[in-house]
Amino acid sequence: MRAIGGGRDAFELIHPRCVEEAELDYAEGLELWKAGEPEEARDALRFALQACHDNLWVHVALGRIALEAFGDPDLARGHFGYAVDLVKKSLPPTFGGRIPRDRPANRPFFDALDGLIKALRKGGKAGDADDLQAWGEGLERGTRPGG
Repeated sequence: MRAIGGGRDAFELIHPRCVEEAELDYAEGLELWKAGEPEEARDALRFALQACHDNLWVHVALGRIALEAFGDPDLARGHFGYAVDLVKKSLPPTFGGRIPRDRPANRPFFDALDGLIKALRKGGKAGDADDLQAWGEGLERGTRPGG
């Protein structure tokens, strides 16, 4: 994570270098999904994940396919949750800065967060979804997560 805007309160995520290396496979997976080929898209995205397991964009796409194309909130929770957990682990316990949603580097985190909230609600875990939503809103505002 790095500070942005010359201040110390707003931050953006730093992604692994392998994200760029998997870009073509990721793009292919998205194109296949747009073409109405969710199984082929899933395969291309899984291939991209082999090249870069910590690629938030790929986990978000796989989570969306699981939820929207296959109606599988448990699998979706796995992909979205993995992406959210990666970011959670990167935050110091006393983190009180902001992670702006509108920064391109932060976008896949918030997409994963929104997807996880949706999957939790579909899975009958509204309380967990509410807690997660409050935590995410705290990160956007720059208040302590969960508070």
